[in-house]
Amino acid sequence: MYLTEISHFPSFSHFRVASSKPSLPKNFDLISRSFDENLLRRLKTLNSTSDPPSISLSWLSLAVDFLSSTHAEAQLLISNLGVSSSSEDSLASYLDDAVKLLDACNSITLEIERLRQRRLLINFVLQLLDFSGEGALVPAPEKLRRARDCLSDWDNYSRGFSKRSFQNNPEVLIRDLAVGLGNAPRGKISSVGKLIRRTIYAVGLVTVFVAGAVASALCGLPEPVRIRVPAEFAWADSFNDMESAISEELKRRCFGGEKKGWFREMDDVGTRVKRVCDVIDDLVDRKETLETAVKELETATETFGEGLDRLSNGVNAVFDTVLCTRNGLLDNFRGGLQKHK
Repeated sequence: MYLTEISHFPSFSHFRVASSKPSLPKNFDLISRSFDENLLRRLKTLNSTSDPPSISLSWLSLAVDFLSSTHAEAQLLISNLGVSSSSEDSLASYLDDAVKLLDACNSITLEIERLRQRRLLINFVLQLLDFSGEGALVPAPEKLRRARDCLSDWDNYSRGFSKRSFQNNPEVLIRDLAVGLGNAPRGKISSVGKLIRRTIYAVGLVTVFVAGAVASALCGLPEPVRIRVPAEFAWADSFNDMESAISEELKRRCFGGEKKGWFREMDDVGTRVKRVCDVIDDLVDRKETLETAVKELETATETFGEGLDRLSNGVNAVFDTVLCTRNGLLDNFRGGLQKHK
């Protein structure tokens, strides 16, 4: 079930604006600098969450918040500058890529829902192994057997994570977005058209990186598309360092020899699941040991669930922001068209 839905959007290329060259606004340099400065500030916040980098639901949530803010800032910048024929190709590319990102959001949302279903499985196990109440005894052998079988299902699901099929394959969508970036804008930012092209290119870089990291972490996809920001961008070093670190961490988790989940909270649940299984398999009197293991599993599962909820909200916020940004750009463009009639 999709938490977010999209409809067919009109193509930007059906519209045309007059070819007159707009004059630069008085605060053109300030508008140009503010976008880069805000992006760099948010990047530093995202970079400072852990060292070395840790792929967690918490970090992924911060990353999608960063993505939402970047799209919103770009829409504000373009609104302040106005549109012209010189920026038409760049805006057309953004509007088309926005639909791909909306499709990727739906695929990621679907995977979050699947993970929530696995959390329900653990909740069922916790009910079977309930120690609440005074004088609670070790659960009956039948309950232990059922709990053990359910925990095996969790482990098997985690190991087969990468075999998912998607109606809109996020890996394909993100690679399409990367290909669509084209060559980086070069030279002095001397016109509205050049600044808009540069801004949309920056948004594309952030989109490919964040969407790729989230899809890889949640869906067990191959190593995300590698991208590099040219030195002309003030935030290039910060972005490139983080991109390299996150890509290496994802590669280590997905293709390393360790049997890890694709993010930290899944590791924690998996570790607690294994511990409970080991205690159930032990034939020695185990009431106190099992009770402790179950409590640790419950705590890890709560953290896992809270992280999924926050990430889900973040992905939905990206969807809403991108949809509003796309619609806003279309409105701005139509407004510009009316002025030239």
